[in-house]
Amino acid sequence: MWLPVLPQIFLSSLLLLTPGLAVALSLRFRSFDALALAPALSVGVLVVTSTGTPFLGAPFGVVAVGVATALLATVGFFVSRLRPEQQHTARGSSMLVRSAPFAAFTVAALLLAWRALQVIGSPGSISQTYDAVFHLNSVRFALDTGQASSLTIGAMTGGGFYPAGWNAAAMFVASVTGADVPAAVNITSIVLSAVFWPLSCLLMARWIAGPSPTATLAAGIASASLGAFPLLMMDFGVLYPNLLAISVLPASIALAAKFLGMADPGRSPVLPTALALMLCLCGLAVSHPTTFMAWLVWTAPMVGFLVFTSGPAIWAARATDSRRYYAAATALAGYAIVFLILWIYLRPPEEASFWGPYHTVPQAVGEALLVSPMGLAPAWLVAPLVLLGVWACFRTLERHAWVIAGSIIFAGLFVIVSGFPISPLRNFLAGVWYNDSYRLAALLPVGAVLLVAVGVAWAVAQIGAGSWREPVDKLFGTATLVTPSRSRRLLAYAGVAVLSAAAIALGQQGGLQQEVAQASRQYSISDDSPLVSADELAVIQRLERTVPAGSTLLGNPYTGAALSYALGDRKAAQLHILSYVSPELQEIYDELGMVASDPEVCAAVKDENAYYALDFGSKEVHGGDHTPPGLKHLESNPGVELIDSQGEAKLYRITACDGS
Repeated sequence: MWLPVLPQIFLSSLLLLTPGLAVALSLRFRSFDALALAPALSVGVLVVTSTGTPFLGAPFGVVAVGVATALLATVGFFVSRLRPEQQHTARGSSMLVRSAPFAAFTVAALLLAWRALQVIGSPGSISQTYDAVFHLNSVRFALDTGQASSLTIGAMTGGGFYPAGWNAAAMFVASVTGADVPAAVNITSIVLSAVFWPLSCLLMARWIAGPSPTATLAAGIASASLGAFPLLMMDFGVLYPNLLAISVLPASIALAAKFLGMADPGRSPVLPTALALMLCLCGLAVSHPTTFMAWLVWTAPMVGFLVFTSGPAIWAARATDSRRYYAAATALAGYAIVFLILWIYLRPPEEASFWGPYHTVPQAVGEALLVSPMGLAPAWLVAPLVLLGVWACFRTLERHAWVIAGSIIFAGLFVIVSGFPISPLRNFLAGVWYNDSYRLAALLPVGAVLLVAVGVAWAVAQIGAGSWREPVDKLFGTATLVTPSRSRRLLAYAGVAVLSAAAIALGQQGGLQQEVAQASRQYSISDDSPLVSADELAVIQRLERTVPAGSTLLGNPYTGAALSYALGDRKAAQLHILSYVSPELQEIYDELGMVASDPEVCAAVKDENAYYALDFGSKEVHGGDHTPPGLKHLESNPGVELIDSQGEAKLYRITACDGS
């Protein structure tokens, strides 16, 4: 089922990584660092390109992305050489240290790809959720218009600006591979889950926790062992833009830590790091502003830590080094002002942040501690390692105080939104994320993976320093101390292999296994599917034979009829459930039952070129009854005739108006 699509998945992975990899190499990042930065930088390139092409009158696609990549890489090449700083990435490290991240990525990618394929089921499956209507139709709209800009996608529904980073990525995949919309969307999800997310996590783990091969492998396995991300964003909503944004959030955190001097020093000069961070943040903000705000929140403990460690010296030397003092004070004040302004204004309207708590506070605390939000089973592998990471952070506060602070902040926000009653304070703290437990739940794995890396790196360092030699010796005997060096190494490698296999097996249990089963139900197409049933899909797939090109189809978008555009290549009157309704369309919705006798209805039908109507019954994706009066009882309307049907799904043609 998936075998014919594998070449498209590999091609999409390559093409989505190439722009970012080219920019990373031009900025003098090397080896795994360049590869791991590629996802976040690629998103930035796609966003910059898709936003700029409408102004240039050029279509968005491979050529535009290639030109933008070349320009950005050229700028990066020259700017990174303005100062004579040199790279030190991995040149003096051992082969084991250099190869560990590639091995960890391979393991994580295979595990995540396997789980994503299980969730989606087949290349042509669609998410049977509310937001799938907009997301799938937006990809078709982008292909038809040749643009995937945040300034143009909103026109599909009569709206304005819409953060369209994901739309650009999915359209790019569709245009390059030739896949239809459902397959392109699913391929994009697989690449984001199995390639972008583990690469970003491993970059964050290595830069912040250090290059320990064991910690790197642990971080890779941990990134593929949590139900809360990436699979939860393929399940709930469906929140494809969040899937993209969160998949590159760890890399953006790593760049911020490096820029502020809190990551492994010496890997790259400051200016290339700053340029990479700026491009990543462009992509992050346009992919989803709420995830950009999550990045901003992660920077708060970094800045606080920096003030705590460097502030006293700067303050003490203010008289003799006033320039440094005023520069630091200005930077801190500017950061605080920008943070506050963004926190107040960069948030959805209150009417869109209506989500209430779903748990008690103690239950929410337990879910945060066990990394098992939204009723998932405990993460049996990750949860204990997270606690180890918390302990390690407290033992190394001089390096990792900000790590534990950031993790606690997001755990606290999850507890507040999941367990506290609706209030102005709750809205102030969590309204940025729609007061939605699911969106904050998906952010917990970022801190969890980082804590796993810190904890394992600390434990390995303790063993290496001899701190745990005695208990280890008692546990395993004295053989490891007396056997020859080569045998000792082989024994160590065998032990790591066994432990890794056990960790992989344990990590695939619990919440991850539960989320796979839960999410896969959202992609199942059956006679009783909540959005588009098997019969409805069959009618939609015949539209190219039953409805002339250029026609507009009427239908209740809540029943999935609006997906005639993405799945049947015939434009629906409403391309999203909450699309703008013109006066002419409203006339049809209200009075189509009188089409045989009311000339005003026929005038509206002609204006909208809407001579066809899909009747998918009364079952709606979220329940309720939103069927317009004019679209009810079409079977008894003398002005229409049935031209196609399968099961309860029906297609009618309006015959009462000339031109039908």
